[in-house]
Amino acid sequence: MNRITSFIIFISIASLIYLGLHVFVYKVITGNLDIQVNTKSAIKIFFWFSGLSFLIGTFLSRAFKIHYLNYYAYVWLGIIAVSFFVLLAAYTAGKFAPSRVRLFTIVGLCITGIIVLVSLLNGLRKPIVREITVPIKTLPASLAGFSIVHLSDIHLESYKSKKTIGYIVDKVNGLKPDLVVITGDLIDSNICEDAAFCEHLERLNATNGVLAVTGNHEFYAGLDIFNELASRSNIKILRNENVTVAGLLQVAGVDDDEARRFGGKGPDLETALKGCDLTKPVILLYHRPDNFAAAAAKGVDLQLSGHTHGGQIPPMDLLVWLYYKYPAGLFKKGDSFIYTSYGTGYWGPPMRFLSRNEIVKITLSP
Repeated sequence: MNRITSFIIFISIASLIYLGLHVFVYKVITGNLDIQVNTKSAIKIFFWFSGLSFLIGTFLSRAFKIHYLNYYAYVWLGIIAVSFFVLLAAYTAGKFAPSRVRLFTIVGLCITGIIVLVSLLNGLRKPIVREITVPIKTLPASLAGFSIVHLSDIHLESYKSKKTIGYIVDKVNGLKPDLVVITGDLIDSNICEDAAFCEHLERLNATNGVLAVTGNHEFYAGLDIFNELASRSNIKILRNENVTVAGLLQVAGVDDDEARRFGGKGPDLETALKGCDLTKPVILLYHRPDNFAAAAAKGVDLQLSGHTHGGQIPPMDLLVWLYYKYPAGLFKKGDSFIYTSYGTGYWGPPMRFLSRNEIVKITLSP
């Protein structure tokens, strides 16, 4: 199956799911509440406009560089997703108590409103700085206190505010890190068309520079765009390779799994660690919080990952904790550690319910 066929199948399935969410929510609201015909017609028009806003916004953004509708479209995506799962619970409850189906629907809508409002207010807040200390068994005394700022899943897009990336860069620089690492999903579109993004990223200042690996969205947006951005912003991309910083700290980076669908090799831990001296500290950058057991077995002291976003909104903030073994935060296996970032930015809806955008400062100790 070639890439075009796979893309068509993916878009078709995603569109059907997206349509299904709208049909279900519309039918529950209009079927369980006492709504007059004229009001139903208005709701139907609103649902059609909101549902199509994603498609229209994408077209306007790419064809005419008009990005205003994108923000509304993504907010609506969050609203309809939360609405579906809350109203699905209300619908199910109504099957057991048919006489209270109207009450369940009203309560469901109220809960949806609360979740959406909290998620929007929380999602639009500036990233917090989370500071952790990680003991490394092979760390020499000369590197005690070495600091790494970990960024992940910023998801830069043309419609997003450049003030936010400027704030992130200023915050990172204020931490005076020895090294900055970006574990994928830095971009979501061709942001190189706007020089301001590169200018902000170029200001990232660390004693030993900035390292990055690919995430799945780098391949969706275009690897050539990511390479151009990295070149213009003095970011070194590690693709199944390693470098030594500060003379002793070995940092390896592997490609995201999505590389395979785009003609690449995908993550190759063996190649990435080739030549590493396991008597010295080894840090692995991998977009997904996977294969940690294999990395630990090969002598990796610390794996830094992202990808999960901590779920962002219900029900994803529950599902990622069920699906991933290391969904968010710091975990340990033997003498090795993995830190999975909640994400410095967000994908899609600018919403977070039980998590915060974060900049992580990691201090290494012997």
